[in-house]
Amino acid sequence: MSTRPPRIFIDATDCSVKAEVYRLAARHGMRVALVSESDLGAPFEPWLTKVVTGPGAVAATILAEASARDIIITENADLASQMLEKNIRTLNSRGQRYTPDGLFPPLRDKSRGNYRARFLSVLEDEITGLLSGL
Repeated sequence: MSTRPPRIFIDATDCSVKAEVYRLAARHGMRVALVSESDLGAPFEPWLTKVVTGPGAVAATILAEASARDIIITENADLASQMLEKNIRTLNSRGQRYTPDGLFPPLRDKSRGNYRARFLSVLEDEITGLLSGL
């Protein structure tokens, strides 16, 4: 069994909640891997690693590096499906969990734009659950 500390992987391709992830990760002492095709601006923090993959390699990089000790944040449904097969907690930026039955909770059209508070709550739950199980 790996003794590597758990991480949060951010598929930075379409992620609009990076700042929220950074705050929660810092509060809980979690490491973050910001994975993108090109160099993105990010704070210089010892708990944050930027991984620049080049075109088309973000999903493959996350898939190769992530384990059941991690949390993935992505909008990529194919990547999320592969993460589920590895029993890895996966969320989108609207605070929905990817499940074998689809995104949970399903969102009504009116609630789609009001997601930051829901995202923070769901990510906090996922971090707490992950850390309590270690």
